[in-house]
Amino acid sequence: MEERLPEDYLAVVNDRMLTRSSVKYLVDTIYLNDFYLNQIVQNWIELELLAQAALNEGFEAKDEFAVRSDFYTRRLLAIDYLKEKLKTVNYFVSKKELEKYYQEHINDFIFNYDVYKVNQAIVKNFSKAIDLRNTTLSQLDFENSIRVAFKPEEIIDQKFGIFLKEFDSVPYELMNVLQTLEPGEISYPIEIGNGEYLITQLVAKYSKNEPPSLEFAKEMVEERIIFERQKKFYQDLISKLVDEANIKIRE
Repeated sequence: MEERLPEDYLAVVNDRMLTRSSVKYLVDTIYLNDFYLNQIVQNWIELELLAQAALNEGFEAKDEFAVRSDFYTRRLLAIDYLKEKLKTVNYFVSKKELEKYYQEHINDFIFNYDVYKVNQAIVKNFSKAIDLRNTTLSQLDFENSIRVAFKPEEIIDQKFGIFLKEFDSVPYELMNVLQTLEPGEISYPIEIGNGEYLITQLVAKYSKNEPPSLEFAKEMVEERIIFERQKKFYQDLISKLVDEANIKIRE
């Protein structure tokens, strides 16, 4: 005889159940409509599938999880399990794959805003930052010049090969400066408080409404390819777990 389910149940995954009354502990239900409720149910099912798979594969012992019956602990377990599984995705992208994907999706990389590829460092010594800006060597090898010019305790942060968009949350004066720099040039140190200064080297600029070169867009193309691989891996994993599970969803 089939087990009788409570009147307010929304979904069941094996021995775990989501009820309408328990949803209020997950989200604010004041403005909850059927569309968002269905999304919550689907997200809960996927999370529960991952959490149960993690427990079946010994993740509780491996990661010393004190897994209780509450939603948030199981969510952490599901996330940890997914991170571990995603390590098996192929993260190498060959030059041939890059070129092929870029040519097939070139319109995806044409934006209606300027994009700047930059190197950045936040340092504490203003005079050294000025000296760095004025030396030819630092323009050729920014990363190494930072290490040579500053003591470790004077370097607060470093980022290399990152992309800035014209509407990103960055100091206002930086965007104005970037528009005037040539590739390789380093900006004047911008004070950001606490005696810290931001210095930025322009690596390359991609003007809006123009297709960038593959060399410029390489990191963006790689990220897109890897993201699509991860997305497919996730979809395949969920499909596999769905096939193996006993799932009931309220009509």
